[in-house]
Amino acid sequence: MSDLLKRDSTVKIISVLFAIFLWFFVLDSTNPTISTDMNISLRVENEAVLKGKNIVIKNANFPKNVTISLRGRKDKISRVNSAETEAVVDLSKVSDVTTKFLYVEVYGIPAGVSFESVTPRVVNFELEKIGENPYPVEIVTTGEAKEKYKVVGVGVSPQTVSIEATDSVINSIGQVKAFVDITDIKDDSVLNLMCKVYDKEGKEMPQFDNKFGVEVKVEVAKEVPVIPVVKGRPAKDFVDGVHKVVQDKALISGASDVLDQIDNLKTEPIDIENLSESTIKTANIVVPNGVSLVNTQKTVNVSIVIEPLAVKNFKFTPEDIILENELIDGSLTYKIMNTDININIKGTSEELDKIIESGLKPSIDVRGLGEGTFKRSLKVVLPGTVQLSENVELELVIEKNEE
Repeated sequence: MSDLLKRDSTVKIISVLFAIFLWFFVLDSTNPTISTDMNISLRVENEAVLKGKNIVIKNANFPKNVTISLRGRKDKISRVNSAETEAVVDLSKVSDVTTKFLYVEVYGIPAGVSFESVTPRVVNFELEKIGENPYPVEIVTTGEAKEKYKVVGVGVSPQTVSIEATDSVINSIGQVKAFVDITDIKDDSVLNLMCKVYDKEGKEMPQFDNKFGVEVKVEVAKEVPVIPVVKGRPAKDFVDGVHKVVQDKALISGASDVLDQIDNLKTEPIDIENLSESTIKTANIVVPNGVSLVNTQKTVNVSIVIEPLAVKNFKFTPEDIILENELIDGSLTYKIMNTDININIKGTSEELDKIIESGLKPSIDVRGLGEGTFKRSLKVVLPGTVQLSENVELELVIEKNEE
């Protein structure tokens, strides 16, 4: 009996262990442990604390974003919200001007997800005692970019320059400026410039000439029209009119030789099949290879105008009809038997208003016809935007002249 109980307990233990193993196996198959990287914004806080310690940052070129590495079950990782995860550089941790770097601290990692690393792990900077005051560098552009091009961004490094002087001079300083000539610019450019210092009255302070250099990065984009593309035909007796893109201009960047070949961007085809009323549709802009949109949404709204066709009537007499390819030797007499010849032309009111009767040049072709009675289709000269409502046939009698 005892041996039976022992065997039964052993079986139970093995079953439990097997069940646990099976559970972990299924878990790893359906919800494995994964690693992922995520870009989040870097927030710099407590700059005011530095000022309270009479310390200033000489170079404040902190990265805008950092990359954090996370590890956890797939379902946990998928619920990580970058908006709720924070990367912070806390300047209150600066002890004195000998501090050269601070660690990037990461907060908001949810339970079940482990934080593995952040890149960069530290931010480096230089500190100074206030007295050698920092001033922001204001960028002033002069001139005009090349036609169809626009300056879309100007960055300066360092963002501030520190000026060492007596308190009276320091207190009189108003602005530090760097002047960038963008005349005929069409490419991104990096320029090394010397700053000019102005007092609070706007007068230049020549004692600071050629002392403070900065690097200025100018970002340029080409402005091109966005052209809507449609496919299909409107419903019967309707016509599509003007198609207008609500955001009809786009800024694009890329290699200069690529941009030189691009005069416009087109939308993806917009289906207007069987439409019988005007509407607004959304469409993506087709962006060529090697080109990217700048400050421009990829999706635009397109106003599609659908108009009913109007009908305009014209009347002719037999004398108005031109006989094409008639014999000129006088051997045959041609007579159109129809007395009232009416044609109806369909098109938009705007296009029909442009049509004048004399421009229609109504005609029939009598090539190769001899004596007899014939029916011939009337031809008129029409622009491609309008059409005859129906085919008009004329009865033609040809008689042989007696010699």
